[in-house]
Amino acid sequence: MKRRWTAVVSALGFTLLSALALVPVAGAETLVESDVENRVYLWFRVNQAELQKWMPAPWQVGAIPAGPAKDANLILIFVDTLLRQGPDGKPLTSTGMWRVVALASPAKHGQTGESRLFVIGGYSSDHAGLPGSYKNYVKASVRREHTLKGENLEQGVATEVWDARSDGGTMQLRLAYQRGTPSRAKGESKPYSSVEPSFFRIYRVDQGVDVVKSIPAGVDRIQSYEFRTTLSELAKLFDGSEQLVSISVHPWFVRQVFLP
Repeated sequence: MKRRWTAVVSALGFTLLSALALVPVAGAETLVESDVENRVYLWFRVNQAELQKWMPAPWQVGAIPAGPAKDANLILIFVDTLLRQGPDGKPLTSTGMWRVVALASPAKHGQTGESRLFVIGGYSSDHAGLPGSYKNYVKASVRREHTLKGENLEQGVATEVWDARSDGGTMQLRLAYQRGTPSRAKGESKPYSSVEPSFFRIYRVDQGVDVVKSIPAGVDRIQSYEFRTTLSELAKLFDGSEQLVSISVHPWFVRQVFLP
C-alpha cells in the first residue's frame, strides 16, 4: 500500500523516488504527445462526500498520505503548455500551445485496495479537442498572466494570475510568492479517467518543483493569495469549508505521453 501511494505523490511532483513510481506497464507503448509546460498546483482538502460524487464506483476518494500535500484529496492543476507536439513533431493545436485547468483526485478501490490518481474534470482552451483524452474536459477560455522580478543571483519574486471562464461560471487565482530553488524530479505516472476508469495514459516527466506553501511541512513563501470560483459544478466542493493544504509551482514540466 505504501508503494502505491508513493506512486501518487511522485506523479504530482513531490518526490524523486521514481524507482517506486509505478509498476512497469507490460507490452508495447505508443508515443502520442510531447509537451513543454509551466504548471501551478493547488492542493485542497474538500468535503469527501461531495468529492465522492465525482468518482466512478467502486472507487473511494483517498488522500495524499505524506509529504508537503499530506491529507489533500483534490488537486487543481493550472497548465500553460508552451509547446504541444504529436509523435510526428507537428503541433497538436493551431499554435502548438494550450491552457487548461485540470482537476484530479487520489482514490482507492473499494474491494482490492488498489490506489490510483483520477483526472475528474477540466476546463480546456483546446475547443477542437474536447472532451479531451480523459473525456471529461469542458469548453473554457483560460487566461494567464505571469511575472518574474529579480536581480543578479537572487531568486526574486513571481506572480500568477489565472482566469478560467466557462458556461458554468468562472475560476480565478491570484498568487504572489518568493521564489525558491526548485527541486528537479523525474518519474513516471498513470493518471486514469473518471469517465472511463479503465483508460489511462503514461506520463514520463522531467520537472522542477518549488513548494511555496505547505501546511504539513511548515513552508510559507506566499506574499498574497486569492482563489475563488463561481463554477456551479464546484459550488459544493468550494463552499467555504475547503482547506488549502499546499501550493507548488513547476517552472518547467517536460513530459512524453504514451498509450499502453
